[in-house]
Amino acid sequence: MALGLRCFRLVPPAFCNSLTALTRPVSEVKLKTVSGRQNDHGQYVAYPAVPIRHFATKKAKGSLDHITVVTADGKLALNQIGQISMKSPQLILVNMASFPECTAAAIKAIRESGMNLNPEVEGTLIRVPIPKVTREHREMLVKLAKQNTNKAKDSLRKVRTNAMNKLKKSKDKASEDTIRLIEKQISQMADDTVAEMDRHLAVKTKELLG
Repeated sequence: MALGLRCFRLVPPAFCNSLTALTRPVSEVKLKTVSGRQNDHGQYVAYPAVPIRHFATKKAKGSLDHITVVTADGKLALNQIGQISMKSPQLILVNMASFPECTAAAIKAIRESGMNLNPEVEGTLIRVPIPKVTREHREMLVKLAKQNTNKAKDSLRKVRTNAMNKLKKSKDKASEDTIRLIEKQISQMADDTVAEMDRHLAVKTKELLG
């Protein structure tokens, strides 16, 4: 038991934190890979960009909430700068009266969200018609879901490699047997995460294509 706790403590925190993000169901998040610098080591993390729950054939006002809009003040969620409402099952409205200067950026973000949306603008009011669902649209959503799952897997591989490299530098802090055990744990965690991604992708694909 003590050995197990010790091993867990030696697993790099960045690896565990990244796994937490990556293990969120594919049906809930779209993962985007980014790189950054921390303590002079390349850090690879995954974070939700546009939820994959948006890869669905039925749109609701909540599906626009977390679209990222690039503004002069940085990246903000659409629901932070606009009031989103459902006028009808076929039309979503985004009122940008509070931040009119962000209207153009919001339109661009909606168009580039990957949800097959073509917004129209009337002053500071953005009208977002809900597109008719076609077989081609369903297939496009499946393709996007696969692409984002693959991006998540790429991110996981980088996280795993980074964790293994840090572990090798910790050989003076633990025995060889302990290091091997931790390496096995990291590999198992990564394999389990990939399996979870594939499972959720299969569920989403079946949901979209039947």
